[in-house]
Parts: sequence; C-alpha cells; structure tokens
Amino acid sequence: MSKLEPILFEQALDIAIKITRTLTSVLCTEVTLVRDLRGRIRPILPTEPKTKEGKSELKKYQAELYTQLGAYGFKPDHAVLFADELSESETLLNERHLLEKSENVAIYLLDRQIIGQDWMRDKMPRTTANPRVTFFGIKGGVGRSTALVHWAWHLAEQGKTVLVFDLDLESPGVSSSLLPVDHLPDFGIVDWFVEDGVGQADAVVREMLGNSPLAQHTSGKILVIPAYGSKTGDYLPKLARCYAELGGAVPMSWAERLQRLVETFEKQENPDVVILDSRAGLHDIAAAAVTRMGADTFLFAINTPQTWKGYSMLFQHWNKHPQVREFRQRLQIVAGMVPETGRDDYLQSCKENAWNLFGEYLYDEAPAGDIDAFNFDLDDDSAPHEPLPIFWHRALQEFDPDKGGIDVKTAHEAFGLFMEQADQMLTSAAIKDIE
Repeated sequence: MSKLEPILFEQALDIAIKITRTLTSVLCTEVTLVRDLRGRIRPILPTEPKTKEGKSELKKYQAELYTQLGAYGFKPDHAVLFADELSESETLLNERHLLEKSENVAIYLLDRQIIGQDWMRDKMPRTTANPRVTFFGIKGGVGRSTALVHWAWHLAEQGKTVLVFDLDLESPGVSSSLLPVDHLPDFGIVDWFVEDGVGQADAVVREMLGNSPLAQHTSGKILVIPAYGSKTGDYLPKLARCYAELGGAVPMSWAERLQRLVETFEKQENPDVVILDSRAGLHDIAAAAVTRMGADTFLFAINTPQTWKGYSMLFQHWNKHPQVREFRQRLQIVAGMVPETGRDDYLQSCKENAWNLFGEYLYDEAPAGDIDAFNFDLDDDSAPHEPLPIFWHRALQEFDPDKGGIDVKTAHEAFGLFMEQADQMLTSAAIKDIE
C-alpha cells in the first residue's frame, strides 16, 4: 500500500495485530492493544525491557507501529505503554479480551468506546435462578412489544407469575400496553438509575412495581417494572443520566447496575419467568439483555434485506466475542408479521436467510456426524435459525389492551404457534439451567 494512502479505522487493528505477532519472548509474552475513543491504537506491555535485545526489539516495534498505523498510531516515544507504570492497570486490564494466542505472544484487545462496550464483555454472575427471556429486534416496527404482551398474557393464563422489565427506555411501549395510567406505580426504571447514581435507590424501589389488569381474569399475574412512573416528572433529563457507570471504591458498569435492579425484584417476587423488553438496535441495553444476563433471546426479524444486513453486522461482531459459545445456544429467530398470503414461501426464505447468517458467523464448521458441534441443517426445526412464526393480523394493527384486553381468537390465530414453541423453549431453558 502506498504511503500516500491513509490508513482507515477498519485497517488499523489488523495492522497492529500483524506487527505484534512478530514479537518474541525476549520482549514480552503478552500484549494488550488499547484502541482509544478516536480509534488510535497503543499497546500495553507488562514492563519495560531491561536487556539489550529487549530494548532493541522494543525500539523496532515502536517504529513499525508509528510508520504503519498512520493517523491511528502514536509517535515512537509514545507508541507503547507499560502496565507496571500505570495507575490502576489491573482494573484497566480486566476489561480486555483475548484476540489470539501463539507460541510467542498472546494478544489482547481493550476497546475504549463511548457505547457498545457491553457487546464484548463477559456474562455477569447472578444470584437468582428463575428463567429470563429477552425480546430483541435489530430494527423497530416488527411487532416485538405486541408479541411480548400476548405471551405474558398466555403465561398468566397458565397460572404463572410473569415479571416484565420495560428496558426500551428511548421508546417505552410495553409500559403503556400493560399498565393503564391508573395502574402505573409512582416510579420506573429511569428513576431508579438516577437515584442509584447518588446512592439512594431505596427511595424509589418500593414504588416501582405495577400489577397489570391484563391478567385479572387469569390464574396468574403480570407484574411490570415500567420505564417511567406517575411521579417521574420530566423524563428526558433522567433518561440522559441513566447510562452512567459508577466509580468509587467498587466501580460498577451500567449492565452490572441493571443486573442488581433485576435481581432485587426477582428475589422479592419469585417470578416463574422474567421478560426483558430490550430496545431495538445496537445499544448497550441490548448488549446487556442479550449476551450478559443469562437470558434466552428472541431475535425478531422481518424478511427484508435491511433486517438481515443489520443482523449480519451484529453477528459478525459476535463472531469475535470471547463468550459467544455461552450465549449462541440461547438465541432464537422469530419471524414477525408473516403476511397473509404466500406464508410458506415467506417462511422458507426467512429460514434460508437466517441459516446463512448463523452458518457464516455462529455455527461451528464440523464434519458430518460430529454431534458435539454447534451446527444445524437447514431444515432442522430445533435450530435457532428456524423462525418461530407470528402471523400478520388486521385486528392487531390497532391493538390496544386497554380496550377489551386480549382477544383470544386473534391471539391464537396470530401468536398460537409462536406461543406454543416459546413455551417449549422456556421448558428447555429451565432444564439446561438445572443441568
């Protein structure tokens, strides 16, 4: 590549990895590549070399980084950092993840991002055992919230206690669908995060739980932690302060704070299932709810190029995730808004697109007969790429549970197959967790 051609963001990391692979144990046995908020890359080595050979290799390494990284590098005398010279280096390096390991050197990445860091962080430990299910879509407008409301009602019909968290904080819909104004609690999730930020979450936590009247004629309950409450007041200033990570003696990420909130109510209510309604897109809310909280996840899709392109970007990122093997078996494609005509062709096309996506990024490459591999045939109806169908229904276009509740006939026509298979998924998840 000509020196006149600028190095772009997507090239810089590959270049830094390639240069770092050439290092020997004379210099170090592990390197952490730190990519800052601008995308610039600077390695952290455990300590500055003391030997002549080590110093010579370090000098060459610094010069190569400076020469080849262009705008995404640093001048030679600032191109490399040393962990033993950094304050709080242990805390800093806890956020890294392994990229590759060879005989010579292990290479880690520490990606300093404003948002999106939770997609690459490990699953969080939890102290509760009830099943969790996340409803997620790469794009909005696919019927995710309506499906959640109907499945929650269906579970309550079976006598289950369902606990729903409305985490679509930028566009809360489940809160209003499940809780009419006169059933709203005083406070919601945005209030909790704001008050927790100053150490007084207990001031609101006792007034956050709503009981949905949608379950009043069932033998179960639908309990809701809404995004907002009747006393929330001005919503936007609170929303803007929700996503802070707390410092102090014990630093806590936003996802860890969410885990603490969810567990507080799980211990209090002992629900049969918790449903997390995630916001659409690639926000850290989705990252936590999908990959870090031990939840089974419904991936809502409509069969359009835009949908599959969006999921392709996410799956490609997951392919690099150090913990992908822990959550990929908990994913399940849902085909939303399946049209009234040509359903079989539509679902077949949706299945093929999903299979291509999983095959490229999440399924193992394995020889035939390898029963331990995470790999599924196209027509395997137990596979995560096999779409659970939700059928478009005219009556749902103006769905308002405040007006007459759930229409049983419509629910079964539109959601019958989805609810049946979602129940089976819930049972399978419970068995896996016991094992």
